[in-house]
Amino acid sequence: MRKICLIYTGGTIGMKQNPNGKLAPVDFDQLRASIPALALLPIELDVVTVDKPVDSSEMQPEGWIDLVERIEKHYQDYDGFVLLHGTDTMAYTASALSFLIQGLKKPIIITGSQLPVGVLRTDATENLLSALEFAAMECDGEALIQEVCIYFEYKLYRGNRAYKRSSNEFDAFSSPNYPALAESGVRMSVYDELLWKPVESVLRFQKQVDASVGVVTLYPGLDFTKVPVSENWKVVLLRTFGAGNAPNTPAFIDFLQRCEEGGVQIINTSQCVSGRIVPGLYDSSSALEQFNTLSAKDMTFESALVKAMVLLGQNLGRDEFAVKFSESLSGECA
Repeated sequence: MRKICLIYTGGTIGMKQNPNGKLAPVDFDQLRASIPALALLPIELDVVTVDKPVDSSEMQPEGWIDLVERIEKHYQDYDGFVLLHGTDTMAYTASALSFLIQGLKKPIIITGSQLPVGVLRTDATENLLSALEFAAMECDGEALIQEVCIYFEYKLYRGNRAYKRSSNEFDAFSSPNYPALAESGVRMSVYDELLWKPVESVLRFQKQVDASVGVVTLYPGLDFTKVPVSENWKVVLLRTFGAGNAPNTPAFIDFLQRCEEGGVQIINTSQCVSGRIVPGLYDSSSALEQFNTLSAKDMTFESALVKAMVLLGQNLGRDEFAVKFSESLSGECA
């Protein structure tokens, strides 16, 4: 019998109305009592609850490190991990864990719900039960899935390839640039050829993240003469248009120059959720080519942002940062 550790962080899946009529996290014992089907699963299930369950909008990098430490502490005791997490920042946490834990040989599957577990028509029950089933899958005595995933509404996604696409649909997540790894229906189908095979054989847990990252979203009418370059930035993500396009104007070039003079690494990431950055495809991207700009390729915004934070936490030199950011560390880009 496979042994699975369920880590409860909070989120809608474990919420109920407080005296003010607002949804707030509840204790997991109440959640477990609401899903009696958990007892039918052919697994041994242990529950770990974080010290203070939170709404995912309150999740911070410190929360990622706490999860890394908990998984490290219990890694040898379990065959897999399922994390209950709020949906709003689920993609950020999934990306963070995929980069902070290298050499992973066990599944870490993150799930949650759009409706609390105790209400009519909740999606919580199916999401939790299927996530546990996928976490318990094995092949020749080893875990079949050996990466960080998000399970939601009948589909299992690579965690650092997914993003939240809807706030009011059960099909809340999407993975626009990489297919679903598995699907849950009458049968549970896993597409083995799509699964990530760890490049690093040594299990390694990183416990340092540097959030000295800025984000500038381009839009028509943005006056770059009034966009400051923060002295706290080590990296800035530019959310450009289309395949990585930006206005080739003196004001924009001056902004890029100020970034470079301040030692800020520039990363080009598209506002489009599907497709990839193609440097030099259009003349309108020529301004970016004049500077030391890295491409986010086909990464999601969440993945590119968190990857930069994790790499900054490694205290890399500028050249090594550029090399590692451009590599696929956990299947996050092609």
